Amino acid sequence: MLSTMRRAQLLHLTLALQAAVAAAACSYDRSRPHPLTNRRTQIAHLLRRAGFGASREELDEYVALGLTKTIERLVEFEQVADDAEDRLRMISLDLNKLADLQRSWLLRMIYTKRPLQEKMVLFWHGLLTSAAAKVGLPNPTPQNPNPPHYLLDQHKFFREHAVDTFENILLGISRDPAMMIWLDSQVNNKGKPNENYARELMELFSLGITGPDGKPNYTEQDVREVARAFTGWGIEQGRFVFRPSNHDTGLKTVLGKTGNFDGNDVVKLLVQQPAAAWHLSRKLWEFFAYDNPSEADLQPLITAYIRTGGSVKAMLRALFTSPAFYSPRAYRAKIKSPVEFTVGIVRALKIATDAFPLPGATTRMGQALFNPPNVAGWPGGIAWINSTTWLERINFCNTLLTARNDSHTMPPPLETIVQRYQLSTHEAIVDHFADLLLDGQISSTMRAALLDYLAAGQPAVAIAGRPRAIPSGPALPAFVDQKVRGVVYLLLASPEFQLA
Repeated sequence: MLSTMRRAQLLHLTLALQAAVAAAACSYDRSRPHPLTNRRTQIAHLLRRAGFGASREELDEYVALGLTKTIERLVEFEQVADDAEDRLRMISLDLNKLADLQRSWLLRMIYTKRPLQEKMVLFWHGLLTSAAAKVGLPNPTPQNPNPPHYLLDQHKFFREHAVDTFENILLGISRDPAMMIWLDSQVNNKGKPNENYARELMELFSLGITGPDGKPNYTEQDVREVARAFTGWGIEQGRFVFRPSNHDTGLKTVLGKTGNFDGNDVVKLLVQQPAAAWHLSRKLWEFFAYDNPSEADLQPLITAYIRTGGSVKAMLRALFTSPAFYSPRAYRAKIKSPVEFTVGIVRALKIATDAFPLPGATTRMGQALFNPPNVAGWPGGIAWINSTTWLERINFCNTLLTARNDSHTMPPPLETIVQRYQLSTHEAIVDHFADLLLDGQISSTMRAALLDYLAAGQPAVAIAGRPRAIPSGPALPAFVDQKVRGVVYLLLASPEFQLA
């Protein structure tokens, strides 16, 4: 066990790390226009939030489209051809094993041309949670070689309905076997209703405990009545079934309305509540933009919800076109989750990988896909950063950047980048990778330190004050391996890079 002194030291270190990350959110040069007044930075910011970041080539492509068309391409992702499925077929994965199931999704995030679709799957996975720890994974036997894969089926549902209406999503998840096992819906019987799903449906999924006025959105009696409405819902042979003989057909009063309600009726009633529009708008805003939004921030999303009958696609379009999304408050306002951190690095540096090391890395950083800690999902925010997870983050960066003869992950093509973009000076190298990884928003002190790092141990500059040329010819690979790699590592390990 840790001693009291050791615990105190770790707590002190954690608080210091959290403070450093918080300070990094305000570390851009305030003597110049805010970064999000620049169109390229706006699009880079959008791609980090509505996806997992982008390589230089991808960002150039989106910048050429412009902000409006970029938003449309992201939101209307069904119209974008994607080869992620073909890539997955090339890798031998056993989706009955948790690590391979996680790998398959991480590979989608890395290689998808529909980043918002995968980001929304992550959103729903964190809101409408289910976990392998309780749901379980398939265990094929000779007698039953193809048992149902409840988590994979739920995952496919989220992808297929990522931007559907809130009503369709809640109706589908209410009938989803993984959710039914997770919250005990399959043992919700007439005469002895189980309240687990009814409570979480209202508290976490659809309404929230209170509204913006602080008043309760539902009562304990509503929970009991909703539980009665869901009686008779069960699972047989891996699929949802309704058992009329086990359903409570009596009158029920839910949120002031009385009727012979079943679960479908309850969902339709819930999504019509003003609290549902506010709750989902807030969840989306805090996931994509920043915490504690104002009522003015949420109003465009609420309006889109009401106007379209709860279309999540319409709400996202309203969010990504909102001036507040590109405001100073939104910049570097979100700490990257472990998944966003790892996938973002791989995408930005165009690292070729089969994702074999990634599930272990994200899990050690605090985010095991398909296994959130509880029904509330991952707490996120500053909770992502502590002395242990910070070490895992920088160790991951080091592992990626020093890969040698790894059959699963290739080293980042840094020499190719240096040559392709003609990065012939120390200044060009620092500025290129700072632009790629930090929108160019680094302090003069940090930039000077990176230039000093490149110069250390190198031949003296012929003319002081002039840009310093990098080695060329046969000396270039060693310089890239020893120095450029180090610059990239220092940028990835910086507090600023932990922020989206």
